[in-house]
Amino acid sequence: MRSKSDTRYLYLALLASVSACSGGGSSPAPPREQYPTGTTEVSLTTADRVSGGPCSVSVDGLVWYTLSDGTLPAIDFEHVSCKASATIAADTAPPLPSWARPKAPTQAIFIATSLQETYSLIGMQAIQRLASAAQIPVTWMVGNPQFIGQNGPYYNTLHAQNGDDVELEESSSLYSLAQATLPWFSPAVSVEGVGYKRNVRGGLAFGDGGFWGITWNSHGTDNTFDLGAPWGTYCADISSYKRPSPTGDCSLAAFEWTARDLTRAYLANTNAQGYSAEAAFSTDPDDLLVRAGFDPASGAAYVRSLVDAYAAAGVSQPLVMMSQQESHDEEIYGTADDVVLGALYQEAVADGMKPMTLRTALPLVKSFSANPRAVAFPFIAGGQTTYYNGAPFTPATIDYHDNVAGMTFISGHTLPSRLFPYADDPVSTFNHSLVEIDPTSPSFPQLTGVAFAAGKLTFSFVASAATHIGVALWTDPAALLLSGANVVPAGHAGAVVTFDLPQGKSTQTVICGGCTSTTYPYST
Repeated sequence: MRSKSDTRYLYLALLASVSACSGGGSSPAPPREQYPTGTTEVSLTTADRVSGGPCSVSVDGLVWYTLSDGTLPAIDFEHVSCKASATIAADTAPPLPSWARPKAPTQAIFIATSLQETYSLIGMQAIQRLASAAQIPVTWMVGNPQFIGQNGPYYNTLHAQNGDDVELEESSSLYSLAQATLPWFSPAVSVEGVGYKRNVRGGLAFGDGGFWGITWNSHGTDNTFDLGAPWGTYCADISSYKRPSPTGDCSLAAFEWTARDLTRAYLANTNAQGYSAEAAFSTDPDDLLVRAGFDPASGAAYVRSLVDAYAAAGVSQPLVMMSQQESHDEEIYGTADDVVLGALYQEAVADGMKPMTLRTALPLVKSFSANPRAVAFPFIAGGQTTYYNGAPFTPATIDYHDNVAGMTFISGHTLPSRLFPYADDPVSTFNHSLVEIDPTSPSFPQLTGVAFAAGKLTFSFVASAATHIGVALWTDPAALLLSGANVVPAGHAGAVVTFDLPQGKSTQTVICGGCTSTTYPYST
């Protein structure tokens, strides 16, 4: 894909002053610490193996997680409490958590697209062959009238045989030609590329009810800063298209360029790797094979796990998993791309995702994309090594957004590691990120206490200004019996609870019928 981007990455000290690194070169030795009975405060570290104990760990000393013996998904901590002497180590590739595999029918929609600003009939035929074998319709996104003029009969055949569809960039001549050449065509989702401010009002004028092309953050190659826009789909604010509509109006649905590994997109180290590492870990075969260091076999295994994670996230909420592969890339990389793209399509069907085109998905997407969404994403091994706190892996993340703010939580952390207050962005431009604040900012609220009593969890905050913020609980929410309109499960990995904090000190409560304390089993 064309959007190769980087983002702000979190660098945390390991023990003394060892900083996280990624890519080639030497790396610090991962932590392996002996913890005696009792409570020990340590520098922030990340681990994926426990022997002895049992132990509980905490980042803030307020919310604790009990760790099972053996390997576990990576977790951050600063505080340790062990009932017997134990070793907590970061020396293996963490296993995929069970919550990253769908164990019930998923509500996830799978949309396969192909951008055709440049064109290859050979590549197009290869994509179509793989998609039709999996019974997945393809949305061909056309940016040049010549492609419609030359290949109108082929588009008609694909539409008749496999349910394929066509969407267009804004051009009067392109729309007129499509309507004359493709009798089944009607405007639905405009194709918005990168490197310029998206013309979302132009698409609405043509009759489109959505737009495709949010690249989240592609300033590394095309000066487009979509950092802060929600992942997946959202109901866009027509006046500021990178943020959700504050009212929940869904006159305009936004679709991302292609689905990415949400954890490695955030925590991979672009500076150390020398290219846009965030974009490398995606569903685009060329990203994986050319930039992320996979071979075809490992790339195929990796995308199957990506699909599984999205399918698992879709068990508790409807969402869209996008796939975009350009036909000219499919021709250039040939068999290697075929292996990865075929695995992606096959796993989407095997996991029970519903294959749709942009057009057929649009009404359904509008019905749920104004809702708050929390997506937990694991660390999936493979390709270029990603180091975090000295360990050759990263902890999981939860990405959350509603129509007021977007947030990302790192496994084990109660507060988000970044917050995007959407009200601060009344206008979107292609070369400016949305406003971001992080825990180092004076305006970021502080969590000063957490308590449980009488069936309720109480969180104590201090905020320098009124702030909409969330907390994450990294335990199976089904066991907690959390209730309230402000509770959004992230599958079985955890839940996000949001609060509207006033300025100054406040206490916020949430019903937790399954709680007995502020210590919980860590989700695995």
